[in-house]
Amino acid sequence: GEFLYYVMPFVEGESLRDRLARGELPVTDALRIMAEVADALANAHAHNVVHRDIKPDTILLSGRHALVADFGVAKAVSEAAGQSAMTTAGVALGTPAYMAPEQAMADPHLDHRVDIYALGVVGYEMLAGHPLFAATTAQALLAAHATQDPEPLERTRPGVPPALAAVIHRCLAKRPADRWQQASDLL
Repeated sequence: GEFLYYVMPFVEGESLRDRLARGELPVTDALRIMAEVADALANAHAHNVVHRDIKPDTILLSGRHALVADFGVAKAVSEAAGQSAMTTAGVALGTPAYMAPEQAMADPHLDHRVDIYALGVVGYEMLAGHPLFAATTAQALLAAHATQDPEPLERTRPGVPPALAAVIHRCLAKRPADRWQQASDLL
């Protein structure tokens, strides 16, 4: 008989989530990880793939390099239609703590800029040592992403260079048009 099997590479190392459990990262490490994830996203986006679930659990640290894993909720963008049907029947897919406002509101026209927002959330957490918003329920987290302004990173951790804080805060813009438009621009 025939059978199908799925192969995944074994990545030696730890997730960014495991690393964050030990506290905030040095600025140089956080910057390197953000750049490597932005590079991976630029490649995915160039192939019309939006990850939609960027978070510390899907970023693996192997040796001195960050890898993006688990494209499980990624969905290829339909070029033929000229727009993407990224959400079905108003259901938001992703992880609430890292979800862009438009993703939290189950906007049917999501694009790659949700990944840029999520990377901003991850960058903030790497530097601040705590999540962007401290809500206790998924609904409260989604509402916070849609309506609350984050505490300025320079106030949370004064040692972060102002230029880096500005880059991360631009990723976190509520409106997709106000964020970095391409992961390659962010990079």
